[in-house]
Amino acid sequence: ELWVLKWAELLQIRSSNQVSYKAMLLYYNWLQDKIARNVPVNEWVQELLGASGGTFKNPATNYYQNETDILKVTENVAQVFMGMRIQCAQCHNHPFDRWTMDDYYGFMSFFTQIGRKGTDDPRETVVFNSGSGDARHPVGNRVMAPKFLGGVAPETKGKDRRAVMSEWIASPENPY
Repeated sequence: ELWVLKWAELLQIRSSNQVSYKAMLLYYNWLQDKIARNVPVNEWVQELLGASGGTFKNPATNYYQNETDILKVTENVAQVFMGMRIQCAQCHNHPFDRWTMDDYYGFMSFFTQIGRKGTDDPRETVVFNSGSGDARHPVGNRVMAPKFLGGVAPETKGKDRRAVMSEWIASPENPY
């Protein structure tokens, strides 16, 4: 229960005006089950970050319902799962760290194709890969290809970018 409490705080599991109590309870129970069954963290993190489907049928999708602002999602994933604070690089190259605006918007590109739609139940939302949407660099308005923080730009054409990113986050190739 202690680990569930710690992770629930990091994953921001709480009900709000945009996410129903039922969806958050299912999300909490999903996390509790993963930890109780001793599922390796890399496995459930990969499932969480690549999640698609209804927020009731696949509670891990609630991660993308808690925060719908792509900038905040980008920053949260970098901080929670990699220990990197990249907020500064949104507006300028980080003065004390290696992160640049190119790094920030390249990493943000993994989250720009998150789609959401309602269902028959107004409390439920379906999270899916919309297949379109790009991050644009605020200086020059150029399209930024998805790129791992401190890493390479993977091939994402025809793939769910979040799934590609979640595989990398949970892999030994991720130095963070």
